[in-house]
Amino acid sequence: MDADKISVLKDLLYDACKEKLDGDDEKAYHQQLFTQEDLLGLGVIPPKDLRTLVQVIRELTEDFLFITVNSTHGTSWRLRPEEEARKYVGLTTEQIIIYTLIDNAGHEGIWQQDMRRKTGMREQTLKKVLKELESQKKLITSFTSVHHVTHRCYIKASIKPSDKVTGGPWFADGDLDESFIEILLSVTYAFIKEKGSYHSRSGSGVRSASSSPVLPKKVLNGSHSDAAMAARGKKRSADAMAPDEDPTLDDPAKPRKRPAQPVLLPMPAGFKHYLTLPEITQALAKSGVTKGIPLKEADIQQLVDVLIYDNRLEEVKVGKRVGYRITRPTKANPEKGAKIDNDFLEPPSNALTTAPCGRCPVFDLCEEGGPVWAGGCEYFDQWLI
Repeated sequence: MDADKISVLKDLLYDACKEKLDGDDEKAYHQQLFTQEDLLGLGVIPPKDLRTLVQVIRELTEDFLFITVNSTHGTSWRLRPEEEARKYVGLTTEQIIIYTLIDNAGHEGIWQQDMRRKTGMREQTLKKVLKELESQKKLITSFTSVHHVTHRCYIKASIKPSDKVTGGPWFADGDLDESFIEILLSVTYAFIKEKGSYHSRSGSGVRSASSSPVLPKKVLNGSHSDAAMAARGKKRSADAMAPDEDPTLDDPAKPRKRPAQPVLLPMPAGFKHYLTLPEITQALAKSGVTKGIPLKEADIQQLVDVLIYDNRLEEVKVGKRVGYRITRPTKANPEKGAKIDNDFLEPPSNALTTAPCGRCPVFDLCEEGGPVWAGGCEYFDQWLI
């Protein structure tokens, strides 16, 4: 068959193969393989005309448009984009061999010694070819793998190394960027802490119905019951006491109690708006702490997992929604408590202090017939439930 007809069939076969690709990106070119039967089934080459098919494949291979691959189905061919094929034009035989190895390595790159072992090329010759391709032709670039920091690897200049070999956003020039990670961990924890807790108004460390963002306000019951009124004679109420009868004024040695400061309390049961992974990712992107590095949800998931492993966060599932909140102090790991003392929702507690009486700010006034008494305490209902 004459050369002109082969040239026409070559273009037609290449275009027919391109139409079979699942997309036009590099991944689509790399994944799709064509066997001999596949090429004949495209309807470009006459049926059973293997001689013509071999001539067309040879032409496409010499033009670097076809890449020969030995697969489980035998010999197959993979397409190379036309713009990539043009980069081979004008290269020497040694340059073509080395650039082909680097091209086939894709985003993983290839180590210099692996190229020498596969080609049998002398070290001085290999270094010369690599220098020509990198400095003169601008076709390749070198990088350091996080798995082997002493290995000099090479990749095509038009693509970037994969996160597998560079370590992703957590590495800079092959070294773990610990300060960057610590900043992101702190900011992520702060976002989740702010969204999943609230400040008590009473400052007692006990959830108040009036300050809770979910629970309705309750009215104390029983403070004016018959039993309470009958017992009033045993002890005067705080309102009935004169200012000059304050026992703390008569005893200078007894210190005054300082007013308690507001503390962070966890959201009550039923809260459904804990931060999810997409919301955390958006919040970090808007905060400006990512140094312009585009972080994916998979990257933020790694940060969240670290905080969970440190027992600083826990997962909360409400229906199909998965959110995160900071852990309660009673669930915190004592061995890691020193690291997150300032982040506790409330002071470390035990079986006594978790009961309402254990942390009651007016415990000394609580008595049958007093202004505060157990029969009318609203916090017992919440605690027992």
